[in-house]
Amino acid sequence: MKGLEALLNPEEHLSDDDKGMHAEQFSTDLALLQHRQAHTVDPNAVSAECCESCGNEIPEERRKAVLGVTLCVECAWEEERRAKQWK
Repeated sequence: MKGLEALLNPEEHLSDDDKGMHAEQFSTDLALLQHRQAHTVDPNAVSAECCESCGNEIPEERRKAVLGVTLCVECAWEEERRAKQWK
């Protein structure tokens, strides 16, 4: 019975398009999980009052919005830009 066999061994019965769609979905799910893990912040984290990079004061609104923040907006943007450049 091919239907039961397909349920038991689904990868053997997928078309190349289906396999590509599954691989793409897996890649998307993995990237989302990695993003969530990398950006998980302890809810009790204390934000810095001054930027670790430039020493400028971090506005209170940013400290409240981003728990555990250690960089001002400008330095965080620059760090993100550099990280994307080297990927």
